[in-house]
Amino acid sequence: MGMNPFDFYGCFVCPNYQDFCEEENNVRKGFNAALSACHMADNYYNYYKANNPGKVSSFKQLKDFQVDLSSKTQYFNDIQSIAIAYKHLYTSYSKPHVTIESGGVITCIRIHGNNAVEIDGCGTDDSGKDIVIYTRKDLQKVRLKEALSHVLNIWQDILFSD
Repeated sequence: MGMNPFDFYGCFVCPNYQDFCEEENNVRKGFNAALSACHMADNYYNYYKANNPGKVSSFKQLKDFQVDLSSKTQYFNDIQSIAIAYKHLYTSYSKPHVTIESGGVITCIRIHGNNAVEIDGCGTDDSGKDIVIYTRKDLQKVRLKEALSHVLNIWQDILFSD
């Protein structure tokens, strides 16, 4: 039967997001939060396709559902790109940053162990604490926590509005 979307959301998406919020400079926790938030789409679509097809019948394929999610928030594509980039990260001790353009909208982040700050020094919040910021191909700098928050709000609306 598989894990239902409510359980996946409660067991993975929310806890990973909370872990990252508690340590917003930890790129590993940021990637884990992005990965589970992105895979929520797979879980939701595949679960309902098998168990209640009417909930997803307006979407021919998972890709169509993902396009719909992208129309609800600009950040879904970003989170999806980060999740895809996660498996393409290969760091070298000789380079101060990692290029993750294979993910789509994300260009680069600087990684120091488990911590990350954006390449040109804009990786701090208002109080001066390091945070994970990514740069989109349009050069817009986005705080990962902000993007994740928007995506989680969409999932809350989808899950709890029925």
